[in-house]
Amino acid sequence: MNLFRKKKNRVIILSLATGAVISASTGAFVYSSNSDSNLSKLLFNNSRDAELASNKNNISKSTDSIKDNNVIENTKPIAPKPVEEKVINVPDTTTENSSAPEVNRNTVTPERSEPLIAKPNVVTKQISIHGVIVNATIEVVPDRHISDYDKNKGISNINPYQNIIVSKVLNVEVTKELIDKSVSNALDGKDGTGLFAGTFFKTLENIFKSSSDLATAEEVVKQNMSVYRDNIHRYEKLLNSPNVINFLTEEGKQKYPTMKFDSPIQRNIWLINHLDKTKFTKLAKDAEAFLSQGLAISGRSAIINEDGTLSSLAFAPDDQFNTVTSRVSRDNRERRVFGYDSPYGRSPDSVWEGSYQGWNKEDVTDKPEYSRYNVSSADGIKLTKLTREKTDNSPGALNEGLVVEIDASNVSGYGKTLDLINKLKNDKVQVTSYRIKNMGSNDPSQAFKKILSALPDKIPQLELFFSAEATNNSSLIALENKHIKELSLYTLGNSLLHKWSFNPLALRKTEWINTVDYNVSRDFLPNTAIPTRITFDTIAFDKEDFKDKSFDRINDGLRMVYFARNNEPFFQAGLGPGLNPDHNEGNNSYPVGIDFSRIEGIKSLRNLVFNDVVNPNNTPRKIRRLTLFNNKPSFEISSDELTHASFEHFATDAMDRFSKPKIMFSNGDVTVSIRISDSNTLDSKAIWNLSKFFEYNEKLKSTKSIKVPENASALKEQLTKLGYRVESSDGNITYT
Repeated sequence: MNLFRKKKNRVIILSLATGAVISASTGAFVYSSNSDSNLSKLLFNNSRDAELASNKNNISKSTDSIKDNNVIENTKPIAPKPVEEKVINVPDTTTENSSAPEVNRNTVTPERSEPLIAKPNVVTKQISIHGVIVNATIEVVPDRHISDYDKNKGISNINPYQNIIVSKVLNVEVTKELIDKSVSNALDGKDGTGLFAGTFFKTLENIFKSSSDLATAEEVVKQNMSVYRDNIHRYEKLLNSPNVINFLTEEGKQKYPTMKFDSPIQRNIWLINHLDKTKFTKLAKDAEAFLSQGLAISGRSAIINEDGTLSSLAFAPDDQFNTVTSRVSRDNRERRVFGYDSPYGRSPDSVWEGSYQGWNKEDVTDKPEYSRYNVSSADGIKLTKLTREKTDNSPGALNEGLVVEIDASNVSGYGKTLDLINKLKNDKVQVTSYRIKNMGSNDPSQAFKKILSALPDKIPQLELFFSAEATNNSSLIALENKHIKELSLYTLGNSLLHKWSFNPLALRKTEWINTVDYNVSRDFLPNTAIPTRITFDTIAFDKEDFKDKSFDRINDGLRMVYFARNNEPFFQAGLGPGLNPDHNEGNNSYPVGIDFSRIEGIKSLRNLVFNDVVNPNNTPRKIRRLTLFNNKPSFEISSDELTHASFEHFATDAMDRFSKPKIMFSNGDVTVSIRISDSNTLDSKAIWNLSKFFEYNEKLKSTKSIKVPENASALKEQLTKLGYRVESSDGNITYT
């Protein structure tokens, strides 16, 4: 006891105790404030899958990712009458300078007047919302129609994909029981998300239980300001209102008038800790209005208004109506090879390790049956066996599978890869999955086409990890004729680079391209190597696609992305679906870049079809980026090509002032001028299209330089009057 008699000792002990409280509270604050959202749940927070937001609220701080979605209909809906299809005649687009008429995209339409849009079936029935049975009117959306045109072209999914698999709630009879349940959901939520059950609120309770000192509590909060900022807005309207005193506990009411706070943080956390949960019993008017549409307050997004009524930054359907979670659960369960039943994707660690919930993983590289292949971890090659924890006896279910994992950055392993694949095929070893990591990380020009070509013709799962320095994925075309159930494309670099491109024809026989797993997050520091799936916003083609100068394969690939398979998330690029992705593809998002850098003969957008030749009601597509092949300082183009360049298919700045159109060249800024290859003067269309080269390319804009043939005096004079710097050139010598 003598230890406490000296003032110096008392100060030291008090300091240590205070530090212990802060340290312990900080740890608890960090852990519990994040415990309601494990990593894979956070990863699923995709901005394109948003809830229906209230106009009155600041939706930028909403964290949920859901839309006004639907319910599975138990009674079989009346099937719509099938529409008889007729042959669609698409004009031939054989050569870039063909004497045949140019493709008129406005007249390439089917020989019928009605588009193939299935009609919804509306029924009235009892449904459950948050456990409450109510009368509701719902819309049962029919299956997506696949046109014979796309089937015959081989550009529809060989295993048809439906984006929305649940029905839509149109109207709900709002009862007192339903209102009370919505209030309870806002206050208590689930998984630690409610206003008075969320981990933020509970953590504040624990802080004040550990210490009543406001300064100590504030210190803990300040060390985790991101958690504070992500939650305080849910209470701020009430906290900043004089009305707040009416919603405090009796103790809070007595103390508040005389309380002294050194900062707004101290005031806010004290008030939140003294709110009386039992006084919040009413929904705001907007919340009731949304409830009548089947959209309830989400516990995670619930807020308290100035008058103490409960509302939300976003309103969510019941889980059974949610188009996003239902789709992801279905994809995880049925489209994945190593399936599991969950609405969440895999975390970065699980992606890199190749692990799945509900599956056990075993390294079998050194097992006798595989040791004869003479590979080891020293080669960067590993064979693993995945076994389902609980056997699934349903028809066609996979319960175990062999995975071959190859590290392409390992020189020894890369050299053995082709031989290993061929030996496994010859021995008829049933490989369920091939995983190739670090593709192009040592050498961006590393060749993979031969390796991908050697893979079996039928592959359940293929996972490829590309280096961000090797965004040229031309090797993927080797997969065109391979039947793949699940394809995943990852990187450890920036997954959102515009230069990530894919050839859609490579995916003709791929049933599902994974868009469920982790895709970038603000939660990681810049330059951190995090495995993430790639978002492709650019369509690319290869020289084989322009054989005999025919545009058929290219237009097939464009249609596949823009319309035929545009209901699939992968083909929607970064902005996601519209409200009716299966039946109104025109409102879905799509890749806005086209890359022809691997095709020397294409000079513009000539002969490309951007409208829907099956359903003319769909909105035609516009692009923002075009990359063309060039290996000289001057990009050569004919006057005829300029006339038919079709640059009207660029999206104008008025559509999106933050994303201006760009024309780029494969040799970058080496291209400093345009060379017109003939002496013909330009017509008005050619003049307009020519101007777009200089408007959409920064280097050309700075030079305003055009080269013309030596004897093209009339053309030179015409271009000079238009403000260009014109020089005569025979292709080798420039005359000034």
